[in-house]
Amino acid sequence: MSDLLNRDTRRAAARSSRVGTGPTPDQSRMLAAVAFKTSGLVVVIATTLVLITLVSVNSDLTGTLGAIAGSWFAVHLVPLSIGGTSMGVAPMLPTLIVAWSVARTVHHAVDETTDRRMVRWVFAASIAGPLAFTAIALAVAKDASTVIGLSSPNALVAFSWVAGVHAAASGTGLILARWDALVIDRHLPDWVRALVAPLVRSVSVLTAGGAAIVLLALLVSWNTAGSLLDNGRTLVGMLGLTVLSVLYLPNIVLGALAVATGSSASFGDASVSLFSTTGGPLPPLPILAVLPEGSAQTIWIVMLVVPIAAGLVLGRDCAIRSVDVQVAVSSVWAVAAVIGALAAVFGYAAGGNLGTFGTVEVTVWSFALLTFAWLGVVGSAAAALVVWRRADPEPDHEPHDRSGTEQSVPATVPAAELAIEAPASEPDEVVTDTVVEAEVVDEKPVEPVAADDPIAAGTESDEPLEAEIVAPPPTQDDASSTAEDGPAR
Repeated sequence: MSDLLNRDTRRAAARSSRVGTGPTPDQSRMLAAVAFKTSGLVVVIATTLVLITLVSVNSDLTGTLGAIAGSWFAVHLVPLSIGGTSMGVAPMLPTLIVAWSVARTVHHAVDETTDRRMVRWVFAASIAGPLAFTAIALAVAKDASTVIGLSSPNALVAFSWVAGVHAAASGTGLILARWDALVIDRHLPDWVRALVAPLVRSVSVLTAGGAAIVLLALLVSWNTAGSLLDNGRTLVGMLGLTVLSVLYLPNIVLGALAVATGSSASFGDASVSLFSTTGGPLPPLPILAVLPEGSAQTIWIVMLVVPIAAGLVLGRDCAIRSVDVQVAVSSVWAVAAVIGALAAVFGYAAGGNLGTFGTVEVTVWSFALLTFAWLGVVGSAAAALVVWRRADPEPDHEPHDRSGTEQSVPATVPAAELAIEAPASEPDEVVTDTVVEAEVVDEKPVEPVAADDPIAAGTESDEPLEAEIVAPPPTQDDASSTAEDGPAR
C-alpha cells in the first residue's frame, strides 16, 4: 500500500514539474511579441505602400494580396518571377531594417538573468513567426498567380532565406543581450573578447568608405542622375524612382566597396574595376549614375585608401589591447578572416538575376579574399609598429626604481660619508688621501673639521671628520709603526 502511495506521489510530482516547465502568461505574451511584432509591421507597411501605389496609378485592387506577398518575399531577398522575368536582386535596405528590428526586439526580451530554456524559446519564436507568415505568403502567391504575373517562388528557397535572415538577426540580439553571461559561462579567453571592438570599428570604416565613394561618384555624375530621374515624368514616377534608388543604396555601396578593394562589380554586360570598365545596358534608375561612363582612370587608385584605412584602424585597436606582437598580429588576422567571411555573405546577398539585364553581382571570392588580405597585411604592419613604439625604452645608467623614477639618496646616510666614499672607483687616490690624514693625526690631536675644509666643502654635516672617515684595514707596515709609536700616542 505504501509503495502505491509513493508511486502516486512521484507521478504527481513529475506532472507538476512538467507543468512548471511551461511559460507563464507574461512569458507567453512576450514570446508572441517576439514571433509576430516585426513580421506584422512588415505586412502592415507593405499593405500600405501597395495600396498607395495602386491608387496613385488609378489601378484596380485585384492584385493587392499578390503584391503584398511579393513584398514579403522581396524584403527577405527571396528570388521572384514576375511576368516570366526573374527578379533576384532585391533591395537590401528593407532587409537591414527588418534585421535591426528583430535584433532589438529579442534584445529587450532577454537579459543576463534569463535562463537558457527561455533563451531557446525566444530564439525559436523569432523564427517560427516569420516562417508562418512565409507559408501564408506562398499560398497567397500561388493563388494570385492566376490573376497577376507573380509566380510562387520555390518553397524551400523561400523558407531558407526567411529563416536565415531572422536567425542571424535574432542571434545577434541574443549575443548582445547576454554577452557578459556568455563570457562568464563559456569562459571565453581575453583575446576573443578583445576582438569585438576592433571588428566593429573596421566594419564601420569599410562601410563609411564605400558610402563616401558612392556619394562622390553621384556628385560627379549629378547631371546623369537628373536625366535618369526625369524618366519618371510625373511626380509620382519621380518619387518612386527616388525611393527605389534609396532602397538599393546598400547594394551600390557593397559594389563600390568591392571595387575599392581591387575586386570587380558587374551589372549585366557592364562591369567596373579599378583598372578597366566595360559598357552595357542599364535600367533607368538614378542611383546607377554612379557607374562610370568612360574608361578607367588612374585617379581611381585612390580608392585603395578605404581598405588601407580599415587595416590601420584594425592594427591599432588590436595593438593597444596587447603588449605582445604575436598576440596583436594573431588578433588582426582573426578579425580579418571574420570580415572577409562577412564580405562574402553580403556580397552574395546583394546580387542576383535581373531579367533581361543579366546578372548583377560582385565577384564574391575575390571580394572576400582581397578584403581579408588588405586588412591582414596592413593591420599586421600597423599592430607591429604600435607595439614597437609602446615598448619600454632601454634603462640608463642612473639607478631607477620600479616606477621608472630616479632613486633618492637615503636621509640616514651622512653627506660627508658619501663625499668620502664617492671616489671609491679610484682606489689609488683614496689610499693616498688616507695616508696623508694618518700622518697629520700622528703629529697633533685630531681637531674638528673646519667649515672651510675642502674635504667637507659642500656638505651639511657639522660632525668631526674623524667620526665620519672609515679607515682602511691596517697592513703589516702600519701595525709595526703603531707598535713603535704607541707610547708617544
